[in-house]
Amino acid sequence: MKLSELKDKFSRGDNEYLQRRKQFAEEIGEPRLYERIDHFALYAGEQTLGNKLAVYEMLKETLSVPGHIAEFGTWKGANLMFMAKTLQLLSPNSTKMVLGFDNFSGLPSGDRKDGEHIKSLQGAYCGDEALLRKAISMFQYDDYVHLIVGDANQTIPQFANDNPEVLISLAYIDFDIYEPVKTALTFLEDRLAVGGIIAFDEAISAIWPGETVAMLEFLQASGSRYQMVANSISRQPVMYLRKLA
Repeated sequence: MKLSELKDKFSRGDNEYLQRRKQFAEEIGEPRLYERIDHFALYAGEQTLGNKLAVYEMLKETLSVPGHIAEFGTWKGANLMFMAKTLQLLSPNSTKMVLGFDNFSGLPSGDRKDGEHIKSLQGAYCGDEALLRKAISMFQYDDYVHLIVGDANQTIPQFANDNPEVLISLAYIDFDIYEPVKTALTFLEDRLAVGGIIAFDEAISAIWPGETVAMLEFLQASGSRYQMVANSISRQPVMYLRKLA
């Protein structure tokens, strides 16, 4: 292919993308959306940037680990889409998929292990499934990013049953409360590949004790198969586990 033809190809691709994102911004009622997004570093705080750098490092570390990427608790989908886009940059020919588990109806009622304050948070962190699906389509990720919607205590076991071939290389836990975190970790016990990572967004937090309890129970049952690693870049994710064997 001649250089001029290559330039034309990239130009057409860029123009098509710019047209799609303009249409997306207008559809969601934010016509000037990308005037801000294209200058995101002007507005984002250091903890937000640190979070993205930490996730980037975990993605890079698990590129050669077999298995897909899964987020347990996608909320609005920002982290899910960041992982999807970063994976495309780091490994454009990868066969990995990105899976997002969420009920899109907010936090369910918690367990006693989550503390009394959880009662006042029921329904908090409710994501917008329709908006997230629009974003997935805008970036032409429909065959690459998959949402598994519903009560995680039901959808995760069902997903495991329907997909016995699936392995996970990187799991991001952001369910916050005990029961769904425990269900996710039960799934990962058999499906996380050696060398894989489980990141915890809220572990070791007095506000979200249920996530820590579920993690400690998981570690106790697994023996010494995991190494605990602190995130030194940002507050979240707090830490991650690396599977050793």
